[in-house]
Amino acid sequence: MSRTIKVISTEATVNVATTVSGAALVRVYNNTAADVLITRADGVGTIGTVTMQANTVEYFVKAPTETIAANANVLAVSVAFTN
Repeated sequence: MSRTIKVISTEATVNVATTVSGAALVRVYNNTAADVLITRADGVGTIGTVTMQANTVEYFVKAPTETIAANANVLAVSVAFTN
């Protein structure tokens, strides 16, 4: 079943730590041919990491002040799910 999303910010290339416009829900598209490591962090340090497969889309929940980063360029945008 497909999801309906509300785009809240402008999609941007991410490879360094960013809050993605203070997002609580982030859509990440790995448009590369390789797997990438996604890191979620707060002001103290790393909260967690996950490997994201090549050419996939994932949704990440985070606090607005937390950051996400990738070890290669991925595309990220702040979104919300709609009913």
